[in-house]
Amino acid sequence: MSRRIRTAVVLAAAMLTVGGIAGGVAYAVGDAGSSTPAVTTAALSTSAPATPKHRHSLRSRVEHGEATVRTKTGTEVVDFQRGTVTAVSPTSVTVRSQDGFTATYAVTSTSKVRKNKQASTISAVAVNDRVAVAAVKQGTADNVLHLVDAGTK
Repeated sequence: MSRRIRTAVVLAAAMLTVGGIAGGVAYAVGDAGSSTPAVTTAALSTSAPATPKHRHSLRSRVEHGEATVRTKTGTEVVDFQRGTVTAVSPTSVTVRSQDGFTATYAVTSTSKVRKNKQASTISAVAVNDRVAVAAVKQGTADNVLHLVDAGTK
């Protein structure tokens, strides 16, 4: 996986993990020349720092979003979403978040799928599974970078 894609995935994962702290969250991505991108987060609000328990509750409330990532060749838009699979095929997956937002993502040969904390394939993903998706916008398509499947509810 290229550095720019790793950076995008790390950023999307950080957003899924941290969520939207009141007052905003600042993200800093490590130097593009480094072999391992570093992501740090810092709360911009003046309230007390979030405790680990608080961070967990934020992670469970993140539904979907988008981030623009600077790369060596320009910028890329990374979409991320958590929700329930409503349709799945060898080439696409449709996810609906709890707030009703629905999106369809293209599954490519470079898409990484994990199910129950193990490397997997899109064929193991089923309707009604709970998933988290990070996808890169390329033209009119959102191509899955990573899909993590936690199974059914």
